[in-house]
Amino acid sequence: MQKTFTDIPLTRPHTPLLDRIGAPADLRRLPEADLAQMVDELRAYLLYAVGRAGGHFGAGLGVVELTVALHYLFDTPYDRLVWDVGHQCYPHKILTGRRNELLTVRQQHGLSGFPKRTESEFDTFGVGHSSTSISAALGMALGAEQAGDKRRTVAVIGDGAMTAGQAFEAMSHAAHTRANLLVILNDNTMSIGHNVGGLANYFARIWSSKTYIALREGGKKVLSAMPAAWDFVRRTEESMKNMVSPDMLFEAIGFNYIGPIDGHDIDELTATLETMRDLEGPQLLHVYTTKGKGFGPAEADPVGYHAINKIEPKAKVEVAKPAKPKSPKYQEVFGQWLCDLAKQDPRLIGITPAMCEGSGMVDFARRFPDRSMPKTSEYAGVKNMPYPAAWITVPSASWGTPYASAQVAHPATWNTSPAAAVLRAPNNVAHAPETPMLPTATTVYAYTMSAYSLEFRSHAPRTLTYAS
Repeated sequence: MQKTFTDIPLTRPHTPLLDRIGAPADLRRLPEADLAQMVDELRAYLLYAVGRAGGHFGAGLGVVELTVALHYLFDTPYDRLVWDVGHQCYPHKILTGRRNELLTVRQQHGLSGFPKRTESEFDTFGVGHSSTSISAALGMALGAEQAGDKRRTVAVIGDGAMTAGQAFEAMSHAAHTRANLLVILNDNTMSIGHNVGGLANYFARIWSSKTYIALREGGKKVLSAMPAAWDFVRRTEESMKNMVSPDMLFEAIGFNYIGPIDGHDIDELTATLETMRDLEGPQLLHVYTTKGKGFGPAEADPVGYHAINKIEPKAKVEVAKPAKPKSPKYQEVFGQWLCDLAKQDPRLIGITPAMCEGSGMVDFARRFPDRSMPKTSEYAGVKNMPYPAAWITVPSASWGTPYASAQVAHPATWNTSPAAAVLRAPNNVAHAPETPMLPTATTVYAYTMSAYSLEFRSHAPRTLTYAS
């Protein structure tokens, strides 16, 4: 059973097994019985390292077992491992020769917080946004097939990222080509925040079907000793499967679906992955995990512990001083301003980015749920809003805007839709230069203000930028 920590270690934990791992080849030399201890040591060191340097937190804790199992069973870097988004890659970096360097993450000239191809041969695909992993892994798989290469390719994607159209387009293509590709759906019911929408509800139904799966497997064991009853169950299982089985969606696309299984059971993970490793054609393994696993406060508050700041040593305080009130963040000011305007104007629609919390839209989404819509696809819906004078606010981080630039350029501007795009431009991005950012907030501001009408609530698109 995994250890659960309640505090972040301030001193380096004792990790005798982990200290022997300079590369995944060292991990593969361990007996399988040592993997549970390896999981505990890796999680302890991850807590320590992120506490020292700051950085993404909950996502990495949730994939510790999966990371160990993948590097133990696949011949990385010859076999290709692609992480979606990439903020969960810290355990991967620790196991691939960058254990000490992880203490430099978020520092100038330090380790990247995302997979970076120039940093390590184990980082097969540079990434900083969601839903691209299956496309990238499919290209690698097809390239290996054309070269007559037997390498295997794995894409790890979360249930939040799986809701994007690019992920399904790649899966459809993989099914068409019958590529030898393994997709691992890391289902923790979370993105940066909580998932919403139809596909999120579908995954919730899959989650609840674990009871059905347990009953089915238990029934097989009992009825296998009763040939007549077993034959009846076997013949009717296929028709029942179409009504209750969770694999219906993925098998309809063309993937062989396995799961869901416990993503924190290292024995079950290794056994399942070993079975699936050499299967032909597109495969999907569905694992359920807990964001922040192994650290009690993060399990209780996965949104708040998505990322943490560096833990500074407590200074000695000789004289108690009253704490200064914290100034509100730019996005908090924007969020309150937006709520105030929404109260005055029932036509206002808010398009929220993936980082709803970081863009100050949580309160707006809670108070005006019927006027809060997801980013990217709803850029195209701007022109079809029912009110001729409706205006839409899109608070997007500057590094996320290029991802939706085509949606902004075509549906919004060509149709002269009444939209106001608000960019949240960070004033210090040295810790994440790999993410696809716009040049600078100043450049964005100058370009967009000269390109679009400045009249407040005009019928033409306009863009505002605030720093954070």
